[in-house]
Amino acid sequence: MSRRSLRMVALVTGAVVLAGAGVAGFRILDKPEKAAAADGPSPAQTVEIVRTDLSQAKDLTGQLGYGAGQTIKSHATGTLTWLPKVGAALDRGEVLFRVDNKPIVLFYGSTPLFRKLDKPIDGPDVRVLKQNLTALGFLPETTTDKLTPATTWAVKEWQKSLELDPTGVLDPASVVVLPGPVRIDALKAASGDPAAADVLGVTSTDKVVTLPVDADSVEGIAAGGKVKLTLPNGKVTGGTIRSVGTDAAPPPSDGNPADGDKKPQVNALITLDQQAASAGVDSGPVTVTVPGPARKGVLVVPVAALLALREGGYAVQVAGGNGTALVAVKTGMFADGNVEITGAGLQAGQKVVTTS
Repeated sequence: MSRRSLRMVALVTGAVVLAGAGVAGFRILDKPEKAAAADGPSPAQTVEIVRTDLSQAKDLTGQLGYGAGQTIKSHATGTLTWLPKVGAALDRGEVLFRVDNKPIVLFYGSTPLFRKLDKPIDGPDVRVLKQNLTALGFLPETTTDKLTPATTWAVKEWQKSLELDPTGVLDPASVVVLPGPVRIDALKAASGDPAAADVLGVTSTDKVVTLPVDADSVEGIAAGGKVKLTLPNGKVTGGTIRSVGTDAAPPPSDGNPADGDKKPQVNALITLDQQAASAGVDSGPVTVTVPGPARKGVLVVPVAALLALREGGYAVQVAGGNGTALVAVKTGMFADGNVEITGAGLQAGQKVVTTS
């Protein structure tokens, strides 16, 4: 082979080598990049350990209103000639309604008048009469339960104030004895109806909160207990649990099949420490905060940050610049998805791994 031929072979061979190298180089440069970090495991979520207060107080929903009503029945004979307006508040000595234009008056007490008081007798009904005459200013205060001449004189003066004949004799049908002032909640009869019937529906004049509670969850709810009330108008006041029912009943149903799974409930009745706080609103939902055990100024993490140890107990995974480290902890109070913890070296501001 001539020298020129050898030179051509070399040139062709070199070109092939360079071409191969070029392909190889192209393939190296075209190699897919490493998968982005987002395609790998998600970074661990962390939360800070905080120093705060924990409380097992619970918020429940009650209803503002005037409490259970009571029906007033007249024992007088005749015709109803006047009735009060719904919503009116009546105090001791005021007229509840009129029969044949004669007033039927409100007295305070626990014993109804059950006989005509027209002669020297004694008993709890006489005591009620004398206590009310004293409160209304017609009789000096006395400690006896006897119907004396002074009592008869006071009855006459009271009758004069009502523009009645001053007979000094008290007909029990002319008085309705109730524990205290009342608010007219409903009219059960109309003017012109026979008097001897249900006449009025009344409630207390003070607003109260009715709190339904699952019968198996009344712990911490007892008569005399103090609660916080957030009223429908946004105002906050204290409250005192007056009573807790003992007769459990299913909660009201709206026709939902799931209502059958609801637990029986009892009602707790709560009085407002400040009636003025409810001014301008007669009814509506109330947030009732029932106090519970509390811990002040403790280290707290979400319950989801706890890790159960195989040997028992719990730990938290503390995140730092060099990775994470497990720290054994003792748990304290649990409340609202958080837990009190103590452990070696733990302090507020440290970050711990959590599952959510």
